[in-house]
Amino acid sequence: MFNQKDYDMKKILYTILSLFILSCSSDNDSSIEITINPNLVGTWIGSILSDNDPTSISVQTIVFNADGTGSISESIISAGETFDAELLWYSDDTTIYGTLLGEQDEIGYILSVDNSILQLTFPEGDVGEYVRLE
Repeated sequence: MFNQKDYDMKKILYTILSLFILSCSSDNDSSIEITINPNLVGTWIGSILSDNDPTSISVQTIVFNADGTGSISESIISAGETFDAELLWYSDDTTIYGTLLGEQDEIGYILSVDNSILQLTFPEGDVGEYVRLE
């Protein structure tokens, strides 16, 4: 039986994941320097609310490793579902680039002065706030 709530949750999850992390350049120009902002390295956690269902809440944990690898884990609380994936990333002063599940994208970011809060701005304009766990 088709369950609209489950469909909405999966749609939200896949949208977030496909847009979230990020875009690696396929340009082979050796003059491009890949950088990683060391202030992003660590574990971040944030919550996500569905635009379609205000009772649908997800908790997302993002790990950015210093070697440009990482992971994302999302738990959809109302549906009792979880999702885990590996990611590759790099950054400059304002943007995180990388790949998650074969999808490439770029996300704008702002770090708080003390590097304890990470604000991500997704391409469609949604903004998420994450706190550092470590």
